[in-house]
Amino acid sequence: MKLREWTVEDAAWYAEATKDAEVQRYTADPPTLTAEQVAQAIEARRNHPSAKSFCIEDAGERCGNVAVDVEDGIGHVSYLVAAPARGRGLATKALTEFVAWIFANHEVTELRLWTHRDNVGSRKVAERAGFVRDPSRDEDREIKGSIWPTVAYQLTR
Repeated sequence: MKLREWTVEDAAWYAEATKDAEVQRYTADPPTLTAEQVAQAIEARRNHPSAKSFCIEDAGERCGNVAVDVEDGIGHVSYLVAAPARGRGLATKALTEFVAWIFANHEVTELRLWTHRDNVGSRKVAERAGFVRDPSRDEDREIKGSIWPTVAYQLTR
């Protein structure tokens, strides 16, 4: 498993991966996401010093995404693993490696993430990567026109 920079050539793959029903169940990405929109996001993040994302790759295969947006010393982390790559421990490995990269490359004191309350897989990934539950930040969020019950996690430097 390795993390690498996204390229615009990856945009069609990402747009297609987000159309999977299970991904749509738990991602904020809309089901109508296009390769052009993804390419624009890749370019925007490339030139934004406080926003970074990497493609998760395994054996030459694109498998998912890890991303962080840093604001006021706090990194907001997200991740996604495409359906064909699940069950291999890639999300935990990628998130653990990404956390180390964030702490080495950004002035952050804390990392935060949230996930849908029912997304047991994502919750296990967060915990295996060292994040701890932060019930004080649990909240209902409006995502794609629905209210999602979310649970919060944090990891301090």
